Amino acid sequence: MRLVYTILFVFSGIFVSAQQIPGKVINAITGEPLAYAKIILPDGSQKLSNLDGSFQINAQNKEDLKITISYLGFYNRDFEISTKKKITVFQLYPDYEKLSTVYLSSSKNPANRVIQKAIANRIINDPKKALNGFEYTSYSKFIIDNDENPIELTTDTTNTEIATIVNVARAYLSEKVTKYSYSKKQGEKEEVLGLETAGFEEPIYEVISLDIYPTSFYENKYPIFQTEYAGPLAENAFKNYEYRILDTVNSDRPAYLIYFKPKREKRIASLEGVIYLDTLNFGIQKTEARLIGQIDLEIKENYQFENSKNVWLLKKRDIKIKPGSGGKDISVFGGSISLGTIQRRLSISSIFNKDTIQQNLYLDATTVNYDYNLDSVPKVKNTSAKIKVNPKANNRDSNFWIDNRKEPFTSKDEATANYVDSIINTKNIARKIEVKKTMANGYYPLGVWDLQLNKLFKFNNYEGIRLGFGGKTNDHFSKRFSVGGYYVYGFKDKKSKYNIDANIYLNRPTQTSLILGYTNDMAEVASFNYLKAPPKFYLLEPRFVNINFFYYYREYYAGLEHRINPQLSSEIRFSKTEVLGAKDYVFAYEGETYPEYNISTIGVSLTWEPFSEYLKTPEKSILIEGHSPRFTFQFDKGLSGVADGDFDFIRTGLKFEYELKRLDLSKTEVIVEGNYATGALPLTHTFHAFPNSSRQEAILKRFSIAGKTSFETMYYNEFYSDRLAMLHLRHTLPPIKFSNFFKPEIVLISRHAIGDIDNMDRHQNITFNSLEHGYSEAGLEVNNIISGFGLSTAYRYGAYNLPGFNRNFAFKFTLNIKF
Repeated sequence: MRLVYTILFVFSGIFVSAQQIPGKVINAITGEPLAYAKIILPDGSQKLSNLDGSFQINAQNKEDLKITISYLGFYNRDFEISTKKKITVFQLYPDYEKLSTVYLSSSKNPANRVIQKAIANRIINDPKKALNGFEYTSYSKFIIDNDENPIELTTDTTNTEIATIVNVARAYLSEKVTKYSYSKKQGEKEEVLGLETAGFEEPIYEVISLDIYPTSFYENKYPIFQTEYAGPLAENAFKNYEYRILDTVNSDRPAYLIYFKPKREKRIASLEGVIYLDTLNFGIQKTEARLIGQIDLEIKENYQFENSKNVWLLKKRDIKIKPGSGGKDISVFGGSISLGTIQRRLSISSIFNKDTIQQNLYLDATTVNYDYNLDSVPKVKNTSAKIKVNPKANNRDSNFWIDNRKEPFTSKDEATANYVDSIINTKNIARKIEVKKTMANGYYPLGVWDLQLNKLFKFNNYEGIRLGFGGKTNDHFSKRFSVGGYYVYGFKDKKSKYNIDANIYLNRPTQTSLILGYTNDMAEVASFNYLKAPPKFYLLEPRFVNINFFYYYREYYAGLEHRINPQLSSEIRFSKTEVLGAKDYVFAYEGETYPEYNISTIGVSLTWEPFSEYLKTPEKSILIEGHSPRFTFQFDKGLSGVADGDFDFIRTGLKFEYELKRLDLSKTEVIVEGNYATGALPLTHTFHAFPNSSRQEAILKRFSIAGKTSFETMYYNEFYSDRLAMLHLRHTLPPIKFSNFFKPEIVLISRHAIGDIDNMDRHQNITFNSLEHGYSEAGLEVNNIISGFGLSTAYRYGAYNLPGFNRNFAFKFTLNIKF
């Protein structure tokens, strides 16, 4: 059967190509292509040339056709075209008298006046602004298939699934039916009613979220496959685009045909194309946009007028990506997609994935909206998840798809599905996706066991070489519980460390788990770890090499983890910790000294990301796209007399993280953290400000890896606090593109900390300072110089500035690795 489909494709392709007459419209004087020139066919129908001036005309079983081509500011010309010619170039000559009118100053440009009206009328034309609420159903088809040239994708950790499908499988086909509901007061929600994915036993949920934004050119930012472009009708549109009226289109509701072109495409991600604007209400009737560079990206949108509400509704969107002719990189999926080999971010997963990138690829995503209901305001249930997958979505029968399939499922689609089934199995794509998703959390899957990568090898001045093995069982072993742990050995301190724990899954959809465990290890003095901090995995961990003040401990713990809603996760934990000593340190309290002591605590930790978008499946909630801010909170209560605990205290922490990304690829990051403790608190349980400098005199002897939230000029063990506030400011400038292989990023950094500590005399056999006068340092990084490596400098100034330049200056390297 597969062979039959292939034969049908070959002959159908030959037949179609034989009936198509290609051409290209250019400026006869300069040779430049004329984008969106109007081509009038013999039957009076019209079409536009593409962004590169190219077009194709169906010969309709005729060998010769007469056409008329027109372009604003140029003389109209009649041409004869023939199926006997492979390609014809059509030259138009400028009408300089008309051109002087076309290229008027911005203040007099008639296109600008039309655009100003369209922007002002968004409030009556954008359905989200004009209507109190509405509902509709959409059918989406997403295809990745072979073409004639190679495309390659590099992307970030949130898109490992699509990156694997694009780079390795080179084939994909999925269909989706979604119910979309919008309320001006309650917001918007999507429910996936049906989902069909060729080749996978279980759906790749992350891929179905690619068109999460059912938006239009009315928005300030227009997202294409999770990459944001400047909207041509945005509030600040005139900063990013220039406009020209190409024509007016006669129909039941005439339209202005407006050409828009980027002003700052090297700095701002922007589009080029045409937009049809209603001459009566300046609403969008149709859009066509295209980007031509390393790839060819094309977007087409068609709208339908709804008389009862006097509003244009989006009916169909089609996005195509195929190989281009070279030139500028174009960004999709949060990364860059281009022809051939481009600069790669150093990737842990690439070490394990040695597959050769195959040739030939195009992507086609089509969405058709139907069954609009504009007369009622839906009740949008506040579930905190942007998208919900119906429990029956993956098991819909053929009748469901017959009723809801609004785009033909062609014989080519059928053959693609068969091809995808074969490719997914022979290339073991599901396994590759599993590997990349697991590695993003610092593990490598080996059958029923996920190997913990950061337990294999570490080095620090205290333990020397630290070798070990660790991990946990995964769902292949059991979906009801997991058992894990690790064993490591330090060759300098000659001590074994180990852990064993178990997670019992009480409710998978809400990620409710009972946690039990025991640890015998060592920890840095004054470290404060949030239980619900996002998991981080470092190939080379900042600070760890030079830390020299640890304490050994044994800890028994039990906890309950629960996701209250997709944006808010929590954990409650009780622990008993036996502190077995930290060098010569002794804690003096109420007339007694404690070189060793017991700490019993009950604590609660929360992480809240109020604007992050989640996909709620029958099994769990999946992060689609993280948005700032993020709040992390923890409260610990020390319990004297409970489980042999020696001290009563309260210890709290609150962290605020915010990141502002801009269309020019610059970003600003703000991290504010506050810690507070009161009561009988040993130094091991106070706070430090993440110092990252040894006390070596020479600058190069202090050369090490720089951290994101560490103070690079602050010495280890220099300051301790029981009240501490920290501020980290980072501003990343747009990448400087010297070539496709060399795009360094400059980062400006400012860090500040202030704190204090009571009862300093309780901490014996150690000397340290408080941060009561405020600590400051400024830094400069140049990242991604080569393969993720960069350089970092920092300078210490203010109240704690030291004598001599060398003691205040830090020079280090940075390492940015993606999975």
